[in-house]
Amino acid sequence: MFAASFAGRRKGYKLSLIIFVVVFFSVAATFALNTIVGYETQKKSLTNNTLELNRITANELSRTTQTIILNMQDTLKAASEHLAEGSWDSRTIQEHIDFLRKSVPYFNSVVLVDKSGVVMSTSPEALNVKGKKLTSAQTRQALELKKPLISAPYRAVTGRMIVMASYPVYRSGEYAGFLAGSIYLQEQNVFQRVLGQQGVNENGSFYYVVDAAGNLIFHPDKNRIGENVSSNPAVASIMKGQGGEMPIRNTLGMRFLAGFSVVPAVGWGIISQTPAANVESSVGEVVWRMALISAPLMILLLLLVVLIANRLAAPLNRLAMIAAKLNRGEASAEAIPEVKHWNYEANELYRAVSGAFRMLNKRAEDFSNQAHTDTLTGLTNRRLMDAIVEQWVGQGVPFSVIMLDLDRFKSVNDTYGHQKGDEVLRFLADLMRAEKRDSDYCCRYGGEEFAILMPYASEQQAYELAERIRMRTESAISPTGKAMTLSLGISTFPLRAGDAESLFKQADDALYQAKESGRNRTVVYRPRAVALKAEGGGSYSI
Repeated sequence: MFAASFAGRRKGYKLSLIIFVVVFFSVAATFALNTIVGYETQKKSLTNNTLELNRITANELSRTTQTIILNMQDTLKAASEHLAEGSWDSRTIQEHIDFLRKSVPYFNSVVLVDKSGVVMSTSPEALNVKGKKLTSAQTRQALELKKPLISAPYRAVTGRMIVMASYPVYRSGEYAGFLAGSIYLQEQNVFQRVLGQQGVNENGSFYYVVDAAGNLIFHPDKNRIGENVSSNPAVASIMKGQGGEMPIRNTLGMRFLAGFSVVPAVGWGIISQTPAANVESSVGEVVWRMALISAPLMILLLLLVVLIANRLAAPLNRLAMIAAKLNRGEASAEAIPEVKHWNYEANELYRAVSGAFRMLNKRAEDFSNQAHTDTLTGLTNRRLMDAIVEQWVGQGVPFSVIMLDLDRFKSVNDTYGHQKGDEVLRFLADLMRAEKRDSDYCCRYGGEEFAILMPYASEQQAYELAERIRMRTESAISPTGKAMTLSLGISTFPLRAGDAESLFKQADDALYQAKESGRNRTVVYRPRAVALKAEGGGSYSI
């Protein structure tokens, strides 16, 4: 098609070739630019979402650890006060510390040490350190300071890597020694039971615990427990008493997206992190799919441009051929057909190319918006919601889901039109945002159906939020000029469901039960759930 253009190169290029080359490189550059922009946009969004989720996880785990530490200290305090008043014969002491170790889940072993550092009693007795004098720096610190302490990780006389929590014992007003509970860091312990027997999940995320000096207390790789990682930027922030989120490069040189939080009682830190390479890989897959979707449109566009270029250039080509014949005397001036001015063709081509650019840019923008946000309501869309749920289920994060559906919404569209119906949906979205917690996600599930994801929320908390939204909706004047009502269904992971599919089915079943029971009510999923009408139009579930 363009071979003749090169054959007559010394006479200049044909307009059709120039148009094709210009458009081809313009489209190629736009495609490349949009691919790069799409990649960076997706990467930034997914990175921010991952950082936020890791920060939320770290905050929740730090609150759990804070509770454990305070309970440990209260337990040792109560036991020390009992020892201060009771008999100190060997049998009584042994019975007391045996009872202490077995009655609470915190300690792997318990010892009573006198003021000279000699072990008076142990539980279990198989430790074989009774009567021995403890000389570790942690023991000397407890004896010298005579106050409640939680040690840094160290290797005890038994050869185990431990953390020791101690509390002074006074008898008749005089210092008599200390009572200590030990946590075996490389064996089954309270942190593993409470924080979970976790490893690295499907997307590479995991969490670990450090003490105030940056020593590892809890980590998926037990061989690293006791290692000092204070050079890690997240750990360095924790040592300054600061929580937050940031991309980091750890002590092994690996890049992570980390969220971290401080345990105020002891200055420990919880770090939840995801490998940056895994996030980038996910972004690459999304952008590749975008490119595959766009490629057929690009090819079709180029074919169309070739056709248009030839048609636009045809009058000029005919005129050039006639002019050549005139020059050779093979035709007369009367043979020249009416030809439109070439500026008109240039203007038309400019509009075609400009339209192509706008179409490509709009498509890239649509891809970016569709990846995260519902365009009508501004809420989290179904795609991001599914990703959040998948991550929470994979990490074992407990959460509740509320399914919401506007009652008789079809009649709104039928009576007031779809534009008014859209205003009602945006009205409900604003109510949801106003009532939710900062950590909750309000999502457009589909049509007039919405969902709220509530991390670390019990059924009762979810029910209270659902009722606030329901009551506010029925008391507010909607864009139709009238109040509207909601039906809501609730289920909780992992209390009621072990996977995302079952969880949403249960919430949907509860929503259906609310509809069947008369609408304008909230139903919490139970096997054979029954909704009871409450005063004011609310509902409970049993």
